[in-house]
Amino acid sequence: MLTLDEFKKFEIPLPYTTEGRLDRVHIGLVQLNTDHSLEMDWAKLIGTQAAVFSSRVFSTSEMNPEALDTITAGVSEATSLIAIGLPMDVMAFGCTSASIVIGEERVAELLTKNRGDIPATNPWAAAQAAFKHLGAQKIAVFAPYPTGVNYPLYQQLLEAGFDVPALGALGIENDTDITTISKESMLEGLGKLLPGSGAEVVFMSCTNLRALDHIQEMEDAFGVPIVTSTTALFWHAMHLVGRKAQCPGYGKLLDQ
Repeated sequence: MLTLDEFKKFEIPLPYTTEGRLDRVHIGLVQLNTDHSLEMDWAKLIGTQAAVFSSRVFSTSEMNPEALDTITAGVSEATSLIAIGLPMDVMAFGCTSASIVIGEERVAELLTKNRGDIPATNPWAAAQAAFKHLGAQKIAVFAPYPTGVNYPLYQQLLEAGFDVPALGALGIENDTDITTISKESMLEGLGKLLPGSGAEVVFMSCTNLRALDHIQEMEDAFGVPIVTSTTALFWHAMHLVGRKAQCPGYGKLLDQ
């Protein structure tokens, strides 16, 4: 074995040059520790359009306003753990119900506190932007949450100027249970919500809802665009930096 001085002579210095950052949108994503679906779904959407760098924030998994509000304390800390030294183009927060409870502006402040002057989004802000982009006024809501979360969602849609002709609720109390909802339950629920509603868009709320793979089938079956928290969040993150999300086969919003 060489001594350190001998090793210094043995070691061959190699020259190198540097290249810039990869030419794709860099998205910093903060998601809940209870989210089982968002990463897998976004992996199907991003392709070479974007690079996603994520961190997680603690949640008790309880679906009520008090529990969701406690998430606030960890968001900024989570952003500081995302790819240190690598600039992001846009920040995203992956929880619809918490965004509604905490508030869009506060979420944006928390997301960008450690990441500089860049745009930020969350599923709630993204969904509203998507409805406007699609020219929709009447929004039918498929919500997995209990009433205590659904009512603020309903109130804020109305306050934002939208109509809510129908809102269906699964009433699930635990966030991690939302990921187990079957396609058949989604189709059955939409079958009850949509007939006669006049809805121009369906909003399927929650990034934990595994609806992505069924969006095209649901749009074909019911003849209205399906916007999910997951698709809206990716579309809006790209939109905020002037890029068009290209994800054919995942619904009208991502295939225009």
